[in-house]
Amino acid sequence: MNKVYYAIVLSAFIFALSCSNNADKTNNNTASNTAAKKEAVTINVEGAAAPESVKLRNGKLYIANLGDPNAPADGFIIVANEDGSNPQKLFEGQLDSPKGFSFLTDDIIIIPDQVNDSSLTGNLVLANIKENKIITKLPIEGSKFLNDTVVIDPTTVALTDTGASTVYFVKVDNNSALSITSSVTGVVGANGIFLDNGVLYIAGSTFGGDPNGGDIYTLNIDGTGLTKWTASVLGAGALDGIAIANGKLYVSDWGVDGANNNACIYVFDLNTKNQLEKIEGSLSGVADIDLVNNVIYIPELSTSLIKKVQL
Repeated sequence: MNKVYYAIVLSAFIFALSCSNNADKTNNNTASNTAAKKEAVTINVEGAAAPESVKLRNGKLYIANLGDPNAPADGFIIVANEDGSNPQKLFEGQLDSPKGFSFLTDDIIIIPDQVNDSSLTGNLVLANIKENKIITKLPIEGSKFLNDTVVIDPTTVALTDTGASTVYFVKVDNNSALSITSSVTGVVGANGIFLDNGVLYIAGSTFGGDPNGGDIYTLNIDGTGLTKWTASVLGAGALDGIAIANGKLYVSDWGVDGANNNACIYVFDLNTKNQLEKIEGSLSGVADIDLVNNVIYIPELSTSLIKKVQL
Protein backbone atom coordinates (compact mmCIF):
# COMPACT_ATOMS: atom_id res chain seq x y z
CA MET A 1 0.00 0.00 0.00
CA ASN A 2 1.48 3.39 -0.93
CA LYS A 3 1.59 6.62 1.03
CA VAL A 4 -1.22 8.15 -0.98
CA TYR A 5 -3.60 5.42 0.17
CA TYR A 6 -2.58 5.99 3.75
CA ALA A 7 -3.07 9.74 3.45
CA ILE A 8 -6.59 9.31 2.10
CA VAL A 9 -7.86 6.21 3.84
CA LEU A 10 -5.79 5.67 6.96
CA SER A 11 -4.42 9.13 7.70
CA ALA A 12 -3.95 8.42 11.39
CA PHE A 13 -1.43 5.71 10.71
CA ILE A 14 2.21 6.74 11.12
CA PHE A 15 5.05 4.90 9.54
CA ALA A 16 8.76 5.76 9.55
CA LEU A 17 10.77 2.69 8.56
CA SER A 18 10.23 -0.65 6.88
CA CYS A 19 9.97 -3.86 8.87
CA SER A 20 13.03 -5.28 7.16
CA ASN A 21 15.23 -2.36 8.19
CA ASN A 22 14.73 -3.04 11.87
CA ALA A 23 14.09 -6.77 12.12
CA ASP A 24 17.31 -7.16 14.06
CA LYS A 25 15.82 -5.16 16.94
CA THR A 26 12.97 -7.53 17.72
CA ASN A 27 14.39 -8.72 21.02
CA ASN A 28 17.54 -8.87 23.08
CA ASN A 29 17.98 -12.60 22.61
CA THR A 30 19.93 -14.18 19.79
CA ALA A 31 17.38 -14.59 17.00
CA SER A 32 17.23 -15.89 13.49
CA ASN A 33 16.12 -13.28 10.94
CA THR A 34 15.68 -15.81 8.18
CA ALA A 35 13.32 -14.45 5.55
CA ALA A 36 10.94 -17.16 4.41
CA LYS A 37 9.75 -16.63 0.83
CA LYS A 38 6.73 -18.84 1.23
CA GLU A 39 4.32 -18.82 -1.67
CA ALA A 40 1.13 -16.90 -0.96
CA VAL A 41 -1.88 -18.34 -2.77
CA THR A 42 -4.51 -15.78 -3.78
CA ILE A 43 -8.18 -16.36 -3.00
CA ASN A 44 -10.39 -14.09 -5.09
CA VAL A 45 -13.61 -13.20 -3.30
CA GLU A 46 -15.97 -11.22 -5.51
CA GLY A 47 -17.34 -8.15 -3.76
CA ALA A 48 -14.59 -7.86 -1.14
CA ALA A 49 -13.86 -4.22 -0.34
CA ALA A 50 -10.95 -3.42 1.97
CA PRO A 51 -11.05 -6.72 3.91
CA GLU A 52 -9.63 -6.18 7.40
CA SER A 53 -10.28 -9.47 9.17
CA VAL A 54 -10.82 -13.07 8.11
CA LYS A 55 -11.86 -16.23 9.91
CA LEU A 56 -12.13 -19.80 8.62
CA ARG A 57 -14.93 -21.65 10.39
CA ASN A 58 -16.64 -24.90 9.47
CA GLY A 59 -15.11 -24.78 5.99
CA LYS A 60 -16.34 -21.26 5.27
CA LEU A 61 -14.44 -17.99 5.01
CA TYR A 62 -15.91 -15.06 6.93
CA ILE A 63 -14.49 -11.67 6.00
CA ALA A 64 -15.01 -8.26 7.61
CA ASN A 65 -14.95 -5.55 4.93
CA LEU A 66 -14.43 -1.88 5.74
CA GLY A 67 -15.84 -0.65 2.43
CA ASP A 68 -14.99 3.03 2.58
CA PRO A 69 -13.48 3.26 6.10
CA ASN A 70 -14.38 6.93 6.29
CA ALA A 71 -18.06 6.43 5.45
CA PRO A 72 -20.72 5.24 7.92
CA ALA A 73 -22.92 2.28 6.90
CA ASP A 74 -20.54 1.16 4.15
CA GLY A 75 -19.11 -1.96 5.83
CA PHE A 76 -20.31 -5.56 5.69
CA ILE A 77 -19.39 -9.20 6.29
CA ILE A 78 -18.86 -11.68 3.45
CA VAL A 79 -19.28 -15.42 3.85
CA ALA A 80 -17.85 -17.61 1.07
CA ASN A 81 -16.54 -21.07 0.40
CA GLU A 82 -12.88 -21.57 1.29
CA ASP A 83 -11.91 -21.13 -2.36
CA GLY A 84 -13.75 -17.81 -2.48
CA SER A 85 -16.72 -19.07 -4.45
CA ASN A 86 -20.38 -18.34 -3.71
CA PRO A 87 -19.80 -15.11 -1.72
CA GLN A 88 -22.75 -13.66 0.17
CA LYS A 89 -22.87 -10.25 1.86
CA LEU A 90 -24.29 -9.90 5.35
CA PHE A 91 -25.43 -6.83 7.30
CA GLU A 92 -25.21 -4.42 4.33
CA GLY A 93 -26.13 -0.89 5.38
CA GLN A 94 -25.99 -1.88 9.05
CA LEU A 95 -22.24 -1.76 9.75
CA ASP A 96 -19.84 1.16 9.48
CA SER A 97 -16.30 -0.22 9.34
CA PRO A 98 -16.20 -3.74 10.85
CA LYS A 99 -12.83 -5.13 11.88
CA GLY A 100 -11.55 -8.03 14.03
CA PHE A 101 -14.69 -10.02 14.75
CA SER A 102 -14.95 -13.23 16.78
CA PHE A 103 -17.35 -16.16 16.96
CA LEU A 104 -19.26 -16.68 20.19
CA THR A 105 -21.08 -19.65 18.65
CA ASP A 106 -21.35 -21.02 15.13
CA ASP A 107 -24.11 -18.47 14.49
CA ILE A 108 -23.31 -15.52 16.78
CA ILE A 109 -20.43 -13.14 16.13
CA ILE A 110 -19.20 -10.02 17.89
CA ILE A 111 -17.79 -7.18 15.79
CA PRO A 112 -15.82 -4.00 16.62
CA ASP A 113 -17.27 -1.33 14.32
CA GLN A 114 -15.96 2.22 13.93
CA VAL A 115 -15.14 4.49 11.01
CA ASN A 116 -11.85 6.40 10.90
CA ASP A 117 -13.57 9.57 12.16
CA SER A 118 -13.10 9.22 15.92
CA SER A 119 -15.64 11.98 16.53
CA LEU A 120 -18.24 9.33 15.71
CA THR A 121 -18.74 6.81 18.53
CA GLY A 122 -17.79 3.24 17.75
CA ASN A 123 -19.93 0.22 18.56
CA LEU A 124 -19.41 -3.36 19.62
CA VAL A 125 -21.96 -5.29 17.57
CA LEU A 126 -23.59 -8.60 18.39
CA ALA A 127 -24.97 -10.27 15.26
CA ASN A 128 -26.50 -13.52 14.02
CA ILE A 129 -24.88 -14.62 10.77
CA LYS A 130 -27.36 -17.43 10.17
CA GLU A 131 -30.29 -15.03 10.27
CA ASN A 132 -28.36 -12.03 8.83
CA LYS A 133 -29.60 -10.03 11.80
CA ILE A 134 -28.04 -7.44 14.11
CA ILE A 135 -28.95 -8.40 17.68
CA THR A 136 -27.66 -5.36 19.54
CA LYS A 137 -25.03 -2.61 19.42
CA LEU A 138 -23.08 -1.37 22.43
CA PRO A 139 -21.77 2.20 21.95
CA ILE A 140 -18.25 2.57 23.37
CA GLU A 141 -18.16 6.15 24.63
CA GLY A 142 -14.83 7.85 24.04
CA SER A 143 -13.68 5.18 21.60
CA LYS A 144 -11.08 6.20 19.03
CA PHE A 145 -10.44 3.19 16.79
CA LEU A 146 -12.14 -0.05 17.83
CA ASN A 147 -10.17 -2.82 16.23
CA ASP A 148 -10.12 -6.44 17.43
CA THR A 149 -11.84 -8.91 19.75
CA VAL A 150 -11.16 -12.24 21.39
CA VAL A 151 -13.57 -14.51 23.28
CA ILE A 152 -12.29 -15.32 26.77
CA ASP A 153 -15.28 -17.46 27.73
CA PRO A 154 -18.93 -17.66 26.59
CA THR A 155 -19.82 -14.59 28.65
CA THR A 156 -16.65 -12.47 28.36
CA VAL A 157 -15.00 -10.76 25.40
CA ALA A 158 -11.90 -8.56 25.23
CA LEU A 159 -11.98 -5.62 22.82
CA THR A 160 -9.09 -3.41 21.68
CA ASP A 161 -9.17 0.29 20.93
CA THR A 162 -6.05 1.16 18.97
CA GLY A 163 -6.52 4.92 19.14
CA ALA A 164 -7.20 4.95 22.88
CA SER A 165 -4.50 2.33 23.69
CA THR A 166 -7.12 0.48 25.70
CA VAL A 167 -8.40 -3.06 26.19
CA TYR A 168 -12.04 -3.34 27.29
CA PHE A 169 -13.57 -6.35 28.99
CA VAL A 170 -17.18 -6.86 27.94
CA LYS A 171 -19.88 -9.06 29.46
CA VAL A 172 -22.12 -10.99 27.06
CA ASP A 173 -25.47 -11.75 28.66
CA ASN A 174 -27.29 -14.71 27.09
CA ASN A 175 -26.08 -13.70 23.60
CA SER A 176 -28.48 -10.79 23.68
CA ALA A 177 -26.95 -7.93 25.69
CA LEU A 178 -23.49 -6.37 26.10
CA SER A 179 -21.95 -4.29 28.87
CA ILE A 180 -18.43 -3.09 29.73
CA THR A 181 -17.16 -4.51 33.01
CA SER A 182 -13.64 -3.01 33.11
CA SER A 183 -10.84 -1.61 30.98
CA VAL A 184 -7.04 -1.49 30.91
CA THR A 185 -5.18 1.53 29.53
CA GLY A 186 -1.53 1.91 28.57
CA VAL A 187 -1.53 -0.82 25.90
CA VAL A 188 0.05 1.47 23.33
CA GLY A 189 -1.76 1.14 20.00
CA ALA A 190 -3.67 -1.99 21.12
CA ASN A 191 -4.54 -3.74 17.86
CA GLY A 192 -4.65 -7.52 17.29
CA ILE A 193 -5.46 -9.64 20.34
CA PHE A 194 -5.19 -13.40 20.94
CA LEU A 195 -5.85 -15.68 23.92
CA ASP A 196 -3.46 -18.51 24.73
CA ASN A 197 -3.41 -20.54 27.96
CA GLY A 198 -5.20 -17.86 29.94
CA VAL A 199 -2.99 -15.02 28.74
CA LEU A 200 -3.92 -12.27 26.28
CA TYR A 201 -1.30 -11.35 23.68
CA ILE A 202 -1.79 -7.92 22.13
CA ALA A 203 -0.06 -6.39 19.10
CA GLY A 204 0.60 -2.71 19.69
CA SER A 205 0.59 -0.52 16.60
CA THR A 206 1.25 2.96 15.25
CA PHE A 207 -2.10 2.75 13.47
CA GLY A 208 -3.87 4.77 16.14
CA GLY A 209 -1.50 7.68 15.71
CA ASP A 210 0.93 6.94 18.54
CA PRO A 211 4.49 6.69 17.15
CA ASN A 212 5.47 4.64 20.22
CA GLY A 213 3.50 1.61 19.01
CA GLY A 214 5.08 -1.58 17.75
CA ASP A 215 5.43 -3.76 20.85
CA ILE A 216 3.65 -6.96 21.81
CA TYR A 217 2.04 -6.98 25.27
CA THR A 218 0.70 -9.68 27.56
CA LEU A 219 -2.23 -9.24 29.91
CA ASN A 220 -3.98 -11.59 32.32
CA ILE A 221 -7.64 -12.26 31.61
CA ASP A 222 -8.60 -10.55 34.87
CA GLY A 223 -7.02 -7.34 33.59
CA THR A 224 -3.86 -7.53 35.73
CA GLY A 225 -0.21 -7.96 34.87
CA LEU A 226 0.17 -5.78 31.77
CA THR A 227 3.71 -6.45 30.48
CA LYS A 228 5.71 -5.81 27.33
CA TRP A 229 6.47 -9.18 25.75
CA THR A 230 8.95 -7.72 23.28
CA ALA A 231 12.22 -6.07 24.25
CA SER A 232 11.96 -3.41 21.53
CA VAL A 233 9.73 -2.17 18.73
CA LEU A 234 9.17 -4.54 15.82
CA GLY A 235 9.96 -3.14 12.39
CA ALA A 236 8.24 0.16 11.70
CA GLY A 237 5.69 -0.53 14.42
CA ALA A 238 2.80 -1.09 12.02
CA LEU A 239 1.64 -4.30 13.67
CA ASP A 240 -1.84 -5.68 13.10
CA GLY A 241 -2.95 -9.32 13.39
CA ILE A 242 -1.64 -11.82 15.91
CA ALA A 243 -2.03 -15.58 16.30
CA ILE A 244 -0.43 -18.43 18.26
CA ALA A 245 -0.12 -22.09 17.28
CA ASN A 246 2.24 -24.96 18.00
CA GLY A 247 4.40 -22.93 20.38
CA LYS A 248 4.90 -20.11 17.88
CA LEU A 249 3.62 -16.54 17.84
CA TYR A 250 2.76 -14.90 14.51
CA VAL A 251 2.29 -11.15 14.12
CA SER A 252 1.75 -9.19 10.92
CA ASP A 253 3.52 -5.94 10.05
CA TRP A 254 2.38 -3.68 7.20
CA GLY A 255 6.00 -2.56 6.79
CA VAL A 256 5.29 0.36 4.49
CA ASP A 257 8.35 2.36 3.48
CA GLY A 258 6.78 4.26 0.60
CA ALA A 259 8.62 2.30 -2.05
CA ASN A 260 8.11 -1.46 -2.01
CA ASN A 261 5.88 -2.14 0.99
CA ASN A 262 7.91 -4.89 2.74
CA ALA A 263 4.84 -6.28 4.46
CA CYS A 264 5.65 -9.40 6.47
CA ILE A 265 4.65 -11.78 9.24
CA TYR A 266 7.13 -12.28 12.08
CA VAL A 267 7.35 -15.72 13.65
CA PHE A 268 8.62 -16.10 17.23
CA ASP A 269 9.24 -18.96 19.58
CA LEU A 270 6.57 -18.40 22.22
CA ASN A 271 8.78 -19.59 25.08
CA THR A 272 12.19 -18.13 24.24
CA LYS A 273 10.83 -15.06 22.35
CA ASN A 274 13.48 -15.63 19.71
CA GLN A 275 12.51 -14.64 16.19
CA LEU A 276 12.47 -17.82 14.10
CA GLU A 277 11.69 -16.37 10.70
CA LYS A 278 9.99 -13.61 8.79
CA ILE A 279 7.41 -14.60 6.19
CA GLU A 280 7.46 -12.16 3.32
CA GLY A 281 7.09 -12.00 -0.42
CA SER A 282 4.00 -11.03 -2.37
CA LEU A 283 2.17 -9.55 0.61
CA SER A 284 0.54 -6.14 0.94
CA GLY A 285 -1.53 -4.53 3.67
CA VAL A 286 -1.48 -7.63 5.90
CA ALA A 287 -4.28 -7.06 8.41
CA ASP A 288 -6.00 -9.37 10.94
CA ILE A 289 -4.74 -12.89 10.15
CA ASP A 290 -6.24 -16.26 11.03
CA LEU A 291 -4.24 -19.46 11.50
CA VAL A 292 -6.04 -22.78 11.03
CA ASN A 293 -4.56 -26.25 10.38
CA ASN A 294 -1.09 -24.86 9.68
CA VAL A 295 -2.39 -22.36 7.12
CA ILE A 296 -2.33 -18.58 7.60
CA TYR A 297 -5.30 -16.76 6.06
CA ILE A 298 -4.44 -13.16 5.23
CA PRO A 299 -6.80 -10.29 4.40
CA GLU A 300 -5.00 -7.74 2.24
CA LEU A 301 -6.77 -4.50 2.98
CA SER A 302 -4.88 -2.62 0.28
CA THR A 303 -5.66 -5.07 -2.56
CA SER A 304 -9.07 -6.42 -1.44
CA LEU A 305 -7.67 -9.93 -1.87
CA ILE A 306 -7.50 -12.83 0.55
CA LYS A 307 -4.28 -14.83 0.54
CA LYS A 308 -3.16 -17.97 2.31
CA VAL A 309 0.27 -19.30 3.18
CA GLN A 310 0.93 -22.96 3.96
CA LEU A 311 3.37 -23.23 6.86
